[in-house]
Amino acid sequence: MLDRQRILIICCSNNELHTTVVKTFLKFLKAKCNVHVICVDNSCVMHLESAQDWLMQEINLAKKVILFHSEESVAMAWHFTKSAITPSHSVSVKIFMMALEMFSQSKVDQFKLINVYFSFTPSNYVVDINCGQTYQLMSEFDKFLTNVRGSSDFDSSSLLISDEGLELHRAIIKAADYAEVHPHDTFNVFNFLPPDTDSIDTESLISRMAADVGSNISDFGPMCSDTLLTSEAEV
Repeated sequence: MLDRQRILIICCSNNELHTTVVKTFLKFLKAKCNVHVICVDNSCVMHLESAQDWLMQEINLAKKVILFHSEESVAMAWHFTKSAITPSHSVSVKIFMMALEMFSQSKVDQFKLINVYFSFTPSNYVVDINCGQTYQLMSEFDKFLTNVRGSSDFDSSSLLISDEGLELHRAIIKAADYAEVHPHDTFNVFNFLPPDTDSIDTESLISRMAADVGSNISDFGPMCSDTLLTSEAEV
């Protein structure tokens, strides 16, 4: 059995169907793929003043850092940078943006970065910072898992027909059906037009982050201190 790989997961979506898919995917990874997961999502609480140091430490400890991209993550990031109002899920959004800034400016090992998005999310909603690998799930799951595990010595087809794999498939189908009927629903909530180019215009996003991340972190004040979700599972 291969040693468990420590992976850091960052997801700032507030869409219930998308977060359900992410949680189901992580349950699948922990049950079948022998990984140790550290997860940052909207259920996490911590002091924002310590977020940057914490993130730097976790990236250094992790074998891989996985960013989940979605319409929601882009909308929330843009809302965060353009609005004076702190979003309700400021921890996950702030850490998502910190991670983008750290990798884009080579402050951390860029080879650790893995960008992922599900089939119901158009590829142009993946924030492009010109580093790391990008995979669509679940069509590129084999490549994704090989990257995470550092080995292709597994049978993905048997993993996907497990109870956890079938549960994940059902969650993806449900989210995809909703996205087809309600395109750009999240952008309507944020009053933000979806991108009309091949990829998100990240130049302004990254430059804004370079100015804001770290220097203005105290503007957001402390939140209830707690430990971030740490999950560990065996094969």
